[in-house]
Amino acid sequence: MKFFIFCFLLFFSLLPAQDLSANHISEIAYYDLDHLDKAMIQVYGFKRVQDIEDDNQRVYTNDSHKIGELIVITVIKKAGSCSNILSIVNASSDSVLKIRQDLPKIGYLYKGKQKLSADIFFSLFVKDKLTVAITEQVTHTGAYQILVTCK
Repeated sequence: MKFFIFCFLLFFSLLPAQDLSANHISEIAYYDLDHLDKAMIQVYGFKRVQDIEDDNQRVYTNDSHKIGELIVITVIKKAGSCSNILSIVNASSDSVLKIRQDLPKIGYLYKGKQKLSADIFFSLFVKDKLTVAITEQVTHTGAYQILVTCK
């Protein structure tokens, strides 16, 4: 069911897109879930998608009407972790390239490329306790995947 809702968002979104920057990723990782809506909706301009959420999880989209600009951000609160876990689906190759270029500019250290599976490679960036992994190519979702975790 969640897959169909995601596809619905992907193909039938009608509002203008918001962009996601490397700075946004770092900030979102540390927001308390109770204050996340205000930041994601009022500050960053995303829309919350409550019907595909689980407990301790929030889902936001830029609600882009252009498939190549769609961004879906899942924020997961993990007990005992030093930050939220972010799973970002970003269909814009330009946006993902800009994030890759900007992470080192805001203090992330590039740790090289790693192999996730036979056909999926990702670039790894680390700053303090945060690790950002960005796929090198579009995945089976039709977009790039960005994963932010706390080590």
